[in-house]
Amino acid sequence: MVKPVVLLLVSALSLAGAHPAEELLRKQPSPALSLELALPDSPDAAAMKRAYLEAFREEFAHGLASDPAPSESERIQFIVVVGQRTVRTETEANINTGADRAAAVATRSPFGLLRSALGPKSGYESQVERLGYRPCVITGQVVLLKPGKDGFQETLRLDSMPIMKHLRPLGENDRTTEGLLAEEGRAVALETLALLKKKFGWTPPGL
Repeated sequence: MVKPVVLLLVSALSLAGAHPAEELLRKQPSPALSLELALPDSPDAAAMKRAYLEAFREEFAHGLASDPAPSESERIQFIVVVGQRTVRTETEANINTGADRAAAVATRSPFGLLRSALGPKSGYESQVERLGYRPCVITGQVVLLKPGKDGFQETLRLDSMPIMKHLRPLGENDRTTEGLLAEEGRAVALETLALLKKKFGWTPPGL
């Protein structure tokens, strides 16, 4: 579970701004963002945080504020909240396939029966086939906060399928916990970067 205090802070803050987020984030050079990660509790939580931090630093480069952090009046908090991170099992896939076949038989649909017998039955299973491993289904939020009277709060949604599409196939030797987490962190960082560019036109300096 993500620490309640982080989500409480995000939901409780109501920041009205005279200057919209787009105006500030589109400035050149691009303003740096102060990254904070809120990840689910798990046995590999420490390794996950290391992998995600390394991935965000790699993909965002100079777009992240370095220590010491900017003054409070200039600081833009950049909170990446991963709310769900689960792997769908092969059993779930087989249940879905069985349900599809039953529906095809019930509706006397030859095309439906053929379709249920072939290939993956969902976007997730298609990604499994492409990648060669079963990735985590990840959802969450990206929150941008700037305190003060000219501040703002913007929230973007992280969806699982766009994240999975950033993942790359890994060889068997790379499918260790560390290898999978590194690739997962990279995919989340890339999707976050894509959202910021699409919504606000923000890109890290030098890119």
